[in-house]
Amino acid sequence: MTETVSHGTLYVPTDPKGRQFYADHETLWLLPKTEPDGSVTPGEPAIASATSPLALFSAGGLLEELNERIFAAAVSAAALVEDRPWGVAADSARLVAETIWSTSAAASFALDCADHVLSLPNATAVRLKSGETLADVVNAARQWLADAGSGDAGLLGRVSRIALARHLRRSSDKVAALAFGRTVADEAADIDAMDDPEWEAIAATRDAVLAAVDAVRHQAFPQLAERESARYEEDLVNASPEAEPIPTPWGTFVVGAPGGIVPASVAARDAAERARQAAADAGGREAGAAERAWQRDRLVAALHGGAA
Repeated sequence: MTETVSHGTLYVPTDPKGRQFYADHETLWLLPKTEPDGSVTPGEPAIASATSPLALFSAGGLLEELNERIFAAAVSAAALVEDRPWGVAADSARLVAETIWSTSAAASFALDCADHVLSLPNATAVRLKSGETLADVVNAARQWLADAGSGDAGLLGRVSRIALARHLRRSSDKVAALAFGRTVADEAADIDAMDDPEWEAIAATRDAVLAAVDAVRHQAFPQLAERESARYEEDLVNASPEAEPIPTPWGTFVVGAPGGIVPASVAARDAAERARQAAADAGGREAGAAERAWQRDRLVAALHGGAA
């Protein structure tokens, strides 16, 4: 067995098939195996190409690279290793074991990120037309997610989960409408919505609810949800290089964005990013750094279990 050395806890995010996409390069990792006795045999080492080293992420660096599966990884003892701000680049490494990350874990993490940033003074005052606060939306989504995970596994349970997904989708649409209205107001006041902590908090909430939608759909129809996620990944890889955000008086729209249902992991990544930006917009660079540190610790708990 090839020796491995420790550089702190490192992670590799992949799609369901074990493919990692980073810096326009695809790496197909050999996955760890769970033996009959419950022990885990690490995957065989992957070897980097001459132009694209393997990317292994620290917990902090992983925040921008969340995917559907996340593995603990280690570099080989004789590997050439270069420290990077997000982790390490190496020419040989292996996946040691899979974490407990899942669509439900991604959705819970997204909801936690949204909930944490809703303590901002401006965010607490935001309400939907129905009178619900953003915190009410997050709490309802969390309860629906819990209900979906504890219900009947048969046909009746699937029907119930479909209904829950529809409730969540309607909830996300309401939050999206609120975000749109805030964007229009910011434009009228000559304010960039991306610098508005209230808008960022709304957007984080919407992304978190979308993550819950995908998690509930996955619990109802796993194969369908996986196909939709695969379509999203393929569209992302094959997206037109000219695709870019286009600012308009009604907000920013992205031309050439991938189709398919947004996977929970992608929505969770976006929710976390919005929450960090909201904290930084409201409290400055130190507040943004503190939010990032909190998210990093919460992500580690989501990957390995334990208290947040």
